[in-house]
Amino acid sequence: MSQPKKLAIAALLGAGGLLLAARLHYPGRAPVALGRSGCDPSLWDHVYDKDRLKIIEPCTAVEGRVMSMHRNGDGDLHIGLDPQDPSVLNLVNVTHAKRLLIVEVICDHPPTDASARSACGDLHPQVIAPRAGERIRVTGAYVTDRDNGWNEVHPVTRIEILR
Repeated sequence: MSQPKKLAIAALLGAGGLLLAARLHYPGRAPVALGRSGCDPSLWDHVYDKDRLKIIEPCTAVEGRVMSMHRNGDGDLHIGLDPQDPSVLNLVNVTHAKRLLIVEVICDHPPTDASARSACGDLHPQVIAPRAGERIRVTGAYVTDRDNGWNEVHPVTRIEILR
């Protein structure tokens, strides 16, 4: 076998090993199953474009520090959470979401996207938005967003500020 072929094979094996190690470190697994009674299932009636969300765990709780927040046009508050347990992240969270778990409080504000208005309807969530830097516990459905490929907690039932 020629030297370039040997180098190519070694490079492929090395890349495969790195990918396997990364998948083992970031498996995208819910830390705890709370059972459906810990979350508000009626929130699913107000999730915009819910078919894009693949449910991994119907109800879980994740703790971490709020790193970023922004209000999306669909009415959702997007929170970038640095999770205490990195096993909730998958590789897309690591590479495209800056090692953050995306947390979405639905219908936090009036949607600017006309197509999202009907999803929120008259829902007024009771979730209080945290501030950047706060440690929180988020309770909600743990899903993979098929449009983005990352894992998130969406919809959020409750946010608790931790001290």
